[in-house]
Amino acid sequence: MPIDPGEVYDVMECAYRHGVLDKFMTIQGEALEAVMEETDLNMGDLLNRMDEAEEASVQKVDKLLDMLGPFIKYANNDKLMKFVSRLLDITFVKSMMMANVKNTILKVMTGESPPSLGKRIKAALGKAA
Repeated sequence: MPIDPGEVYDVMECAYRHGVLDKFMTIQGEALEAVMEETDLNMGDLLNRMDEAEEASVQKVDKLLDMLGPFIKYANNDKLMKFVSRLLDITFVKSMMMANVKNTILKVMTGESPPSLGKRIKAALGKAA
């Protein structure tokens, strides 16, 4: 089912009205800064690498967008966006989102997945012992 651009606009406008876009863009900026610090890449390098997306990656995004199509109209909801905005004010939620965005970008940039939470805990426990 194709996504209606008008519905997407309405969702984005609702998200903007409640501060969700501003808060998410701040989180995304922090994640990009962390990636640049960790990889010694600059913004130009990141953009160039993102521009070199493989066909399989583009197809995954298309498939995801196709699945989200029916749910877009439900996201245009003031109560939902107020709730999301409040969630994004919670430090723990912001930290988790920033870490997830950073790890996703790192995976795209390096081709390697960062260690899972379980592996990080095991490594930390191993160092403590």
